[in-house]
Amino acid sequence: MSGEEGLLLQQIFAGTLSPDKVVREQAEAALAQISTDPHLIIRLIHFATQEIPQNVQTGETTTITHQVQQAAAIRVRNVLGRSDWNRQSYFTSDVKDAVRECIVPLQCEPHVPESIRRQLLATTQELINYDYPQRWPTLMPQLMKILDECVNGLRGVADSYSQSKESLTIRLKGALGVLYASCKAYDNPVMVDADVIDDFVENLFPSLFSLTELLLQAWTQELIQQQQQQQQQQAVSTNMSESQMFTISVWHNDLSHCLRLTFKCFYILTASRWPRFLCEPTTMERFCQSCLGQLLDITHSTLLPLYRQRIPSNDVDDSDLFSAFHESPTWKLLKWAENLSLRLLQELMSPKSCERRARAAAKYYCDHHMLRFAEQALEFVRWHATSRCVTSPAYILALEVLTVGVNARTLYTSLITPNAGELFTNLIFPRLAFTAAEAETWALNPAEYVRQQTNPCGDVYSAKLGAASLMIALVVPSKSFHDNTLLTHVLQFVMEQLTRHTEAAVQGVVESARVMDAALFAMYQLSKVMYEVNVSDEMIESIIVRHIAPVSKSPVGFLRARSVLLLSVFAPKIKWSNCESFQRVLSDILPLLNDTEVPVQMQTCMSLSPLICHPYARDVVTPCISNIIQHYFNAMRLMDNEGVVRTLRKTIKHYRDSLSQWALQLTEMLVQHFEQVLQRTIAAEHEDAVVQALDNNNNKSKGGLLDGCDGDIADSIMAADEVLETLTTLVRALPHHSAASEAALQESNLLLQIQERIAPMLFAIMSEEGGSTLGFMDAALMLLTTVLSHSSAVASPTWRLLLCLHRLVVQGAVDYFSLMLPPLDNFVCVSPAVFLFSPMNTICDVPPFAVSLASMTPAQVVCTMCDAVLNNSNALRLRELSGVPKMYDSILQNMWKLKQEQESPCIEGIPIEVINRLIDHIIRSALLVLGDASTQEKGRRTFAVLFVNTILSAILADAACTVSTLSAAGALSPLFAQYVQLVQGEAMQSMLRSYDRRLFLLAIGSLVMLWLKQPEAAAGVEEVLRGVLLSNILAKYTECEAVMLAVEIEKHAEGEHSNNDEDDEDDDEDSCSDDSAWGAGNDEDDEIELDDDDDNDIDDMDEDCGDNNNNNSTEMGSADSAHLHSLIKAVAVARAKGGIGIVNSGEEEEEEGNLLDEDDFLSPIDTCNAWTVLMGIIQCVEQTANINGGGGNTISTSPAVELFKLLKETHVEEQLSGMRQFGELTGHFPSRNDGE
Repeated sequence: MSGEEGLLLQQIFAGTLSPDKVVREQAEAALAQISTDPHLIIRLIHFATQEIPQNVQTGETTTITHQVQQAAAIRVRNVLGRSDWNRQSYFTSDVKDAVRECIVPLQCEPHVPESIRRQLLATTQELINYDYPQRWPTLMPQLMKILDECVNGLRGVADSYSQSKESLTIRLKGALGVLYASCKAYDNPVMVDADVIDDFVENLFPSLFSLTELLLQAWTQELIQQQQQQQQQQAVSTNMSESQMFTISVWHNDLSHCLRLTFKCFYILTASRWPRFLCEPTTMERFCQSCLGQLLDITHSTLLPLYRQRIPSNDVDDSDLFSAFHESPTWKLLKWAENLSLRLLQELMSPKSCERRARAAAKYYCDHHMLRFAEQALEFVRWHATSRCVTSPAYILALEVLTVGVNARTLYTSLITPNAGELFTNLIFPRLAFTAAEAETWALNPAEYVRQQTNPCGDVYSAKLGAASLMIALVVPSKSFHDNTLLTHVLQFVMEQLTRHTEAAVQGVVESARVMDAALFAMYQLSKVMYEVNVSDEMIESIIVRHIAPVSKSPVGFLRARSVLLLSVFAPKIKWSNCESFQRVLSDILPLLNDTEVPVQMQTCMSLSPLICHPYARDVVTPCISNIIQHYFNAMRLMDNEGVVRTLRKTIKHYRDSLSQWALQLTEMLVQHFEQVLQRTIAAEHEDAVVQALDNNNNKSKGGLLDGCDGDIADSIMAADEVLETLTTLVRALPHHSAASEAALQESNLLLQIQERIAPMLFAIMSEEGGSTLGFMDAALMLLTTVLSHSSAVASPTWRLLLCLHRLVVQGAVDYFSLMLPPLDNFVCVSPAVFLFSPMNTICDVPPFAVSLASMTPAQVVCTMCDAVLNNSNALRLRELSGVPKMYDSILQNMWKLKQEQESPCIEGIPIEVINRLIDHIIRSALLVLGDASTQEKGRRTFAVLFVNTILSAILADAACTVSTLSAAGALSPLFAQYVQLVQGEAMQSMLRSYDRRLFLLAIGSLVMLWLKQPEAAAGVEEVLRGVLLSNILAKYTECEAVMLAVEIEKHAEGEHSNNDEDDEDDDEDSCSDDSAWGAGNDEDDEIELDDDDDNDIDDMDEDCGDNNNNNSTEMGSADSAHLHSLIKAVAVARAKGGIGIVNSGEEEEEEGNLLDEDDFLSPIDTCNAWTVLMGIIQCVEQTANINGGGGNTISTSPAVELFKLLKETHVEEQLSGMRQFGELTGHFPSRNDGE
C-alpha cells in the first residue's frame, strides 16, 4: 500500500472519530465513496496491521494512530462479518483469495496491538464459518508454516525466524488463536462427519503435543528462573498490586496465553466424542503426563508456594481476590488445566460406560492418572483455603472435579472418604459463610446484591454454590459404596455451630454471625435431604425456635435475611406442636417487611408467602393484611423483582375474603406499577441497545464474567409479567353472587370499574410494539379473558382492545389467532347484542389506526380477522386454523341464544337484513373451506367437522337464511350426505365430542321446525331429513352418548373415594423453595389455576350434581337405575369388542391430529338437553300430523304428515325409541358441560 493511500485512509478514519458532526459526516461520505471498490477491504487489512514508527525520544507510538487503525479493523470486521460473503456479488473471487492470503499472517505479526488483533481474529472466525475447510484449503498450511517458524525460533534453530523470543511468542499466540477458531469448526457432530473429525485430530495432535511440550518447557524454565531471582532478593513484597501479584514476567504471561490456547484446542476437540487418536494408551500417556500432568506438577511444586508468599494476610485485606485471579494469564491457564482434568474425569472415569474404542484409554487413565489428578484438585482446594480464603475460577473447577469424583469408587474410597471430615469442616463449611465481596455489595449497592443472589447466570462462578454442590454430593448417597453416615456427621457439626454461636450472633458479633450464616445456608441446601431421611418435626421445630427465629432480631442484616429464607423452607412443612409457637415465629418475621436494610426487606417479601398462607397464620395476618400489602408495594418500588410480585399474588389468592373490599384500589396500584415497570423496561432496552453498539465499536466483549442475563431488563420483564398474573388472580379472587341479589349488582359495577382501570394498560401492550416484543401478550390475553368472563357487561374502553387484536392479526400475527379465541369468545358471550349489532363508533372511542373499522360491528371486525387467517391458510397449521370455525360457532350460537331469550325468530330492533348478511358471510366462508380440495384429504376429517359445525350453528341461528344460502350454492343435500358418511367410522366416532353430537341434533330439530312452519322456505329440507333419519347416525350418536355418560358416572363414583386424600397433598407446594442461594421461598404456584372462569363454573356444576343426586335418589333406584346399569355393562362389552369408546380404536392407516378439543370454551348449547329438545319437536310433529291427517287415515300432503310417515318406518322408529329412552334418562341429570 502506497504512502498516499495510507495517508488518505488515516485522514478518513480520523474524521470518523471526530466529535465534530460535520467532519464526521464528510469522512463517512468519503469512506462510502471509496468503498465502491471491493479491493478496499484488502488495503484496510494492511492499513490496520502496518507497523507505526515509534517516537525516537519517548519510544512510544502515537495513540491517535492506533485508534485510527482500530477503527479500520472494526470496519473490516463489519464488512466481512456481517453476512456470508459468498452470497454477495460485491466480493469477487480475487478479492476473497487475497483476503484469505493476508488476514492470518498479518494479524500474527508481533507489532500488531492486541485490540486490533482481536478484531481481525473475530473477522477470521466468521470467514472460517463461511469457507473452512472447503473454500479455504490453504488455511491450515498457513497456520502450520507460522507455527513451525515460531517453534524453530524458540528452539534456537539456525536460520529460523530472526526475532526475539518475546516477539515469537506473540506471533505464536496470534496463530494459536486462529487455530482454535479452526478447531471450533469441527465441534459440530451434526454437520461434520465423525471420520473427518478423527482425521483432523490425527493430523493436528502430534504437532500440537510437541508445541505444548516446548511451551511447557519454556514456561517452567522462566518460572524457576524468576523464583530463583526472588529468593536471591531474600524479601517478598506484600504490597504488590493485584495486577502484579500473579505476574512472573511479561514473557511468562505470553507463554501462559499460548498454553491456554493449546489446552482450549484439546478441550474443543474432545467435546463431542473421544478422539480416535487418544484411544491408544501411548497417546493417552503423552497427553496426561507430558501436557497436563507436567503443568499441574510444576504448579503445585513451585508456582503455588511462590504465589502464597505474595498474597497478603487477612489483616491487610479480606477480599477473595477473585478479580485478580480472573485477569491473570497464568490463572486463566490453570482454569483450563482444571477444565481438562474435569473433562477427563467425566468422560473416562467409568470405562464400561465409554465408547468401545475408548475403553482401553479409559482404563489406562483410571489406573495411572485419575487418582493423581483428583489429589491435585484436592490440594488446589486446600491451597485456596490456606491462611486466607481466596477464590479463582480454577478453584471452582477443582471443586467440581471432587464433586464428580464422588461417583468414582476408586476416588471415593481412596481420597474422598479419608478426607471427608476435613473436606466439610475446613474446606466446604467456611465457604458457605457471608463473604467480604457480598458485604461490599450489600453496603454499596443493595439492589445489585439482591439481583446477584437471584440471578442464575452467576452460579457458574460462585464458590459458595460450588462448595454446596460438593457438600450435597458427599452427604446424599447415590451409589452403593457411599457412606450413609456422612449426613449425620454433617448435621451434628451444623448443630454444634448453631448451639455455639446463636447467642453471640443475636448480639451482633460479626464473626459468630458469619458462622451462623454458613450453618443456616448448609441447612437450606440440605432441607430436602433432611425430609427424605425423616428428621422429626419436633427437632426441626426446636431448631426454628432456638436458633433460626432468634437471629431474625439480630442487628446483623444478612443473618436476618437468612433466617427468613430458612423459615420459609422449614416452617410450613412441619406439624407444629401448637399454633401459638408458629404464630410467635411469624410475629417475629412480619416486622422485617419494613426492615431498614433493602436486602432484608426484599428477602422477606420474596419468602413470606409460604408462611402467611399457613393455616395457623390467618389470625396473625388478617388484622394487618393491609399493611402487609403496602409493604409489598414499597418493595416493588425499590426494585423490579418477580418474587415480590409473586408473593403479592399468592397473598391475594389466599386472603381473597379480606382483600376483595380493596380490589379497586389494588387494581389501581398494580396498573400504576406495571406502567412504571413497562416504561423502565422499554427505556432500559433502548439504552442497552445503544450501549451495546458503543461497546462493539470500542471492542468491549459482550457479556463479561460477572455480567447477568440482560440484567435489569430481564428482571423488569419478569416483574411486569408477574404483575399481570397478579391482576388476573385479583379478579378471580372477587366473590361471586347470585344474579338477582344486590351484591351481584355491586360486583358488576366493581368489575366495570376494574375494566376501566386495566383497559388503558392492556391497550398500551396490544397497540404498541413494545408490549408484544417484551413478551407480555400471553399474560395480557389471560387477564382480558378473565376479567370479561367474570363481568356482566363490557366497558367502553375494553371494546377498544378488540381493535388492537384485529390490528395484530391483519398485520401478520395470524398464527396467534387461536390464542385470542378465549377473549374474543368472552366479548360475544358477555354482551352478545352489542357484539353482534352495534357499530364500534357507538360503543367506544375508535383509535386512529382503526378509523376504517368505525362503522363495523364487533362481529364484523372479528369476521375480518377470520378472513385474514383463512387467506393465510397455506402458511398455517390446522391447529392454528381451527380457531376460525370455533369463533364462528360462538357468534352464531350467541345469536341463537338471543332469539331464545326473546322467544322470537327475530331480534328486537335489528333488521333481518343485518342478521342475514352476517350469517351469509360466515356460511360462504365455511363452504369455501369445505369445498377446498385440501380439506378432503385424509387426516383432515376433524378439521372438516369443525366447519360443518359452523353450518349447523348457522341453522340454529337462522334456519331459513342458512337453507337459502346452502340451496343457492347447491350444497344443502351434499353437505349432510357427506357429513353422515364422514362420521360413520368407529375411529371418527371416538374423536367426536358430546358437543358435536348435541349440535347436530339441535340443527336437525331446527330443520324439522322450519319444514313444519315455513315449508316455502324449506326447499330441499325433506331430502336432508330423509337421508339423516334413514341412516343410523342418530342411533350411533345416542349409543356413543350413553357410553360416555356411563363412563363419566363410573369415574365420578371412583373419584369420590380419592378426593379427600388428594386435598391434603397440594397444600405444601407453596413452601417449596428455589434451589438458588437466595431463594424466593417458592417459585412454583401452590395451586393449579384453572383457565378463564372455569373454576367457579365447575364448582357450581359439582354442587348442582350433588343436589340432584340427593333429590332424585328415589328415582335412581327405580327402572331408570336398571337401565343405567345396563349402560355400564354395555361399556364393558364395547371395550371387550374394541368397539365404540373414548379412545381411538387405531384402525386408521395414518394418525390424525384431533382438532376437537375437549377443553374449549363454554357454548350456549351446553344448557340444552339436545335429545329432549329433538324428541319434543318430534312429538310436536306427531300431534300436528294427527290433527292434519286424522291419525294417518286421511290422505294428506302436509309436511307434518309426510314427516310422520317417515317417522313410522321401522328403522327410523327403532332409532327414535332409543333416543326417547336416553332423553328420559338424561332428564334426571343436570346438563353436562363438556368443556366446549
